[in-house]
Amino acid sequence: MVENPIWQNPWTGEIRSPGANSALGLRWIGFAHMPNGVIGFHGTPTISSIGQAASNGCVRMYNEDVVALFEQVEVGTPVMVVP
Repeated sequence: MVENPIWQNPWTGEIRSPGANSALGLRWIGFAHMPNGVIGFHGTPTISSIGQAASNGCVRMYNEDVVALFEQVEVGTPVMVVP
């Protein structure tokens, strides 16, 4: 769980500053280790991508919603993803 996460582009290595307009939004809540990295819940400024298959498996959320979720969970909270 990370407040104001820094995002590193997996293709170019470019590091983006944290904030509401970063690729990870205002919060990161990782929940699964996968072969291509950790996936999790995170905010996004690209609201048209919410609910779409637009990443490597992460669940994109409105920044205000991921901030609210962040306050309600802790490390070790079970996560079940159901299609």
